[in-house]
Amino acid sequence: MATATPLLQKDIHGTEQKAEMLDSSFACGLKTHLLVEMWQAPFSSLASADVIGSVLEQAASCCATFGGNQELKINAYQFNPYGVSATVSNPAVHVLIHTWPEREYAALDIFAQNQDLAHKILENLKSTLNPGHVEVIQVTRGQLLEMEDT
Repeated sequence: MATATPLLQKDIHGTEQKAEMLDSSFACGLKTHLLVEMWQAPFSSLASADVIGSVLEQAASCCATFGGNQELKINAYQFNPYGVSATVSNPAVHVLIHTWPEREYAALDIFAQNQDLAHKILENLKSTLNPGHVEVIQVTRGQLLEMEDT
């Protein structure tokens, strides 16, 4: 059985206050969130909503078994003259991308039910978009952190 843990927080005046009790099961976290920046990706890979929609679908197709075989939902917006904001999601994964093809740059969020799935999707995206440089920050969402001086 999970135990409740008191959470201390500071108000806007810096005064510590006891917040509502949180279940200790939050200590292990809920889902993996990768914050990804890609540089030096070819203009042609980043400029079109049709291309990005296909890339996201292909990259996230590995999650079909995790999502209860539920169909991936894809939504892509084409900026004029180029650039894209797009998402692909099902119950197991949500991927969001914003592209600046004129700068050969893309910013992505990969939110998946586990670390292996998130990294598999990232590897699929890297393989397809072919960036020259990638930076990744990994966050475990829903994880209760020790809050000393926050």
